[in-house]
Amino acid sequence: MKWMEITVTTSQEAKEAAADILYQQGVNGLVIEDSFPVALEADVEDYTPLPETEFPLEEVRLIAYLPMDEQLASKVDSIRQLVAALADYGLDPGRAEVSLSIVEDEDWANAWKAYYKPIPVGEKLLIKPSWEQIGPTDRLVIELDPGMAFGTGTHATTTMCLEILERVIRGGERVIDVGCGSGILSIAAALLGARQVEALDYDPVAVKVAEENVIVSGVQDKVRVAQSDLLQAATGKADVIVANIIARIIIQLIPQLDAFLAPGGLFVASGIIGERLDAVLAALAAHDFEVVEEMNESDWYALVCRKRE
Repeated sequence: MKWMEITVTTSQEAKEAAADILYQQGVNGLVIEDSFPVALEADVEDYTPLPETEFPLEEVRLIAYLPMDEQLASKVDSIRQLVAALADYGLDPGRAEVSLSIVEDEDWANAWKAYYKPIPVGEKLLIKPSWEQIGPTDRLVIELDPGMAFGTGTHATTTMCLEILERVIRGGERVIDVGCGSGILSIAAALLGARQVEALDYDPVAVKVAEENVIVSGVQDKVRVAQSDLLQAATGKADVIVANIIARIIIQLIPQLDAFLAPGGLFVASGIIGERLDAVLAALAAHDFEVVEEMNESDWYALVCRKRE
């Protein structure tokens, strides 16, 4: 059996919630690296207290394993989304990092790629890993190489955004993608006919990966990638602002929208877990936004919003 090692780095406060997330995705046990002499009670395979000099006292590493099969990509995407959303439940998740490494004695460096295949989304788009070959297609091909640092684009939060972009981009729009990650939404917007796209992310690794994917997909003439804290590095107003992030960050973003959203423009927000939907709706209403479309899948929500006239 081939396995992917998944390490979640979080806080003492959030470790039980993070463990629940891993169990929900099908792991059978956990290895916990912790400076505290107390481990989770259930199904813990190993517990390793570490010296504080080697491991910050407030941090915990949860290490789990999932089989490398066709479900791996979607499970890893779900783990990333849910760990990122821990703060939305009033927990301090610490770094909330999810890292992957391949185990066993074969050539695992590329083994995970076997389970990441081209996938059609909506009526027009096709997400294609850069290493896969496909025949002629009428679909717009998003060429993507996420490595193991980013999601594969198959999670519900992303596919809902892609389907929405298909409907709202009709050609010539200016688009801002906040929290662009691998750049998948920015590339899709450009392929669908947007005139200009700004792909923004706080993480410099995301910026580098997005830049590479933009070039591979051949849309570098339309897409500008930049490191940015939310809309800080945005230039000018956009017809569409899309943010596939988490509820807490979306709520922080909403007050900035007026300065960057063109009159009549749309704000597309995704990555909203069901329990936080009301909080996002309240923040939108407080800033005079109305929801003109709502999508949901597996308790994740995406909203299309417009400023009230």
